[in-house]
Amino acid sequence: MIVRRVIDRSAAILLQPHLYFTCNDDFMDFGEGTVYAAIMGTLSVVLAIVMGGDTMLSGSLGLIPTLIISPMVAVLGTFVMAGIIHVLCQSLGSRSDFGDSFHVSASASVFIPISQVLSDFPLIVLSMGWAWWVVSRGVIHGHKVEPRRAEIVFGLLYISLLMLSATAH
Repeated sequence: MIVRRVIDRSAAILLQPHLYFTCNDDFMDFGEGTVYAAIMGTLSVVLAIVMGGDTMLSGSLGLIPTLIISPMVAVLGTFVMAGIIHVLCQSLGSRSDFGDSFHVSASASVFIPISQVLSDFPLIVLSMGWAWWVVSRGVIHGHKVEPRRAEIVFGLLYISLLMLSATAH
């Protein structure tokens, strides 16, 4: 049952973010969002193994520690991103609480395994653009931020993240 729910939620976030964020039926609170982010972190490691990226796993950590640490890092990253989203939204005039920012961030954790698959630099541009679109939809509907302002501010954030990614490659 949980697998079906994760698949349905992921498809809704990726394919219909406008509808997903306007419907409150699937709002992720801290507990549910944490579990979702942890699942996405674990899925990323599984995809790395399947794609033959086992060199990162055969290094100093190994498979089992990586499977334990990866979900924790995904959850921590989700909280950090929620903080960034919240600060930016507050600067844009939002009066929503941190829970709304966490919901957007937890929803965007669907891009953790996608980024694993699209890890080559030309493809990471696609992943980052798609993530920007989803996050900006979440901010527009969850924080009631004016669409153009949200798109510009979060576009600048994702361009900055893309530039950091380019320097890492």
